[in-house]
Amino acid sequence: MSGKALESDLPTRTAVAPPSAPSARQVAIEERRRLVAESLQVGNPRNSSRDLPAHADPRLECQVELAVDDIRPYENNPRRAGNARFAEIKESIRASGIRNPLTVTRRPGESHFIVEAGGNTRLMAVQQLWAETRDPRFRKLLVLFRPWRSESHVLSSHLIENEQRGEMTFWDKATGVVALKSRLEAEMGNVLSLRQLEGELTSLGLSVNTATLAHYLFATERLRTLGERCPDLSGLDVKTMQPRLNAMKRHAQSRASRTEEELYASVFEPVFRQFANEYPRTRSFSAAAVCEACEEALARHLGEPVAQLRHVLDSSSRSSRAGAEPCVPTPIAPPAARSAPDDTSVSTANSSPSHQVDRLQPGTAHPAIPGGHTPTEQLIEQVRVFAAMAGIADCVHLQPAAPLGYYLETLPIADLGLPARRRAWSLLAGISGQLDNTAPTQQLDATFLCWLVDADDEAASAFWNILSLVRKSRGAGRRPPVANYSPPAPGHA
Repeated sequence: MSGKALESDLPTRTAVAPPSAPSARQVAIEERRRLVAESLQVGNPRNSSRDLPAHADPRLECQVELAVDDIRPYENNPRRAGNARFAEIKESIRASGIRNPLTVTRRPGESHFIVEAGGNTRLMAVQQLWAETRDPRFRKLLVLFRPWRSESHVLSSHLIENEQRGEMTFWDKATGVVALKSRLEAEMGNVLSLRQLEGELTSLGLSVNTATLAHYLFATERLRTLGERCPDLSGLDVKTMQPRLNAMKRHAQSRASRTEEELYASVFEPVFRQFANEYPRTRSFSAAAVCEACEEALARHLGEPVAQLRHVLDSSSRSSRAGAEPCVPTPIAPPAARSAPDDTSVSTANSSPSHQVDRLQPGTAHPAIPGGHTPTEQLIEQVRVFAAMAGIADCVHLQPAAPLGYYLETLPIADLGLPARRRAWSLLAGISGQLDNTAPTQQLDATFLCWLVDADDEAASAFWNILSLVRKSRGAGRRPPVANYSPPAPGHA
């Protein structure tokens, strides 16, 4: 046997081929697995809407989380008085938090937020809780953010919210609506009439009619001294006071030339201050008492008896309520005989019924004429009312022989410079038949016509009643006025 080892006895070596490169499909699968594994290690995306940058507000309504110190109550909240249930609301928030999220907005360029539509009380409660306890529960609030619209929108939103909750007094509503009127006019660039204002408020969700708006404007313009100090002032009080104060104003202006501002400052405002100062002690308010005090103050100012002033005001009020219908007087017994000054007396030789003359003293009723309230009687009563309102009662005299039962003596020279008295004298003298074509009368200029057709002017309304009664008097057989009627007594032309 040969010593050469057989080839088969040698260790066998297996040739191993070098590993081949992974296929493209395998690489893609592995890459996807790696990416998925990495994505599982990443948290959820951050909610950027919960923390607003200082001056980058969302364009749409959304929920955000804000620090309570970054929110302020609405500084123009129309409700002035604090919420009587504040302590109760605060304790409820301490126990359960704020259940209904606040609605906030932010003015352009400001860093802080404001309450947009109610919720000032809840905000103040949670801010107090945060300051007192430093409990993290009260450090931030989840609120509803609304993009800024306008000042008028925020104010109207608070008015609506407070009105729905029934938390506003008449004065709060009046001042709030008047403030909203100013906001709207500033934003629109024009003054709004009451009708236009009513439409604008309706579009904002507030329903206020023009009559109520007129009372709001009058109260805030003329009764601010009372409204600021007397929470009991109501809408009914204003409805009671406004026509009475207007009647006093017209009577005062017929007696002397003065502006409405002067009259309120010198006569009415002192009365208002007196009642406002007494309110903290009495805790009661009476519109009737204020009106009576104003009447007394005006009577002193004009140098008239207060009873006379009230009689004139009551007569004009009845005339105004009657509208176009005549004011029917209450039967009054003839006054007792009295002596008259020499310049107004009538000789006893002319004292027959057809020549009796009775001067219409201010605040006194004319003698009752037998036979009931005929159109002529009603006419005389209305002439008396108009003359007293215009301050020319001393010029008017009863004269049954006159075409309309009265005549006027010459207007004093001192009164010729007072347009209201001159106008009233010309009108009464004109329809009585005293004036001829050469006599100076009231010119029908634009100012005069505006007065004559002013439905809110009680003196103008009283004169329209006189014209209506003149027509009735003619229909009842009274002879019509004739020009150049001459009064029977000298000195009364």
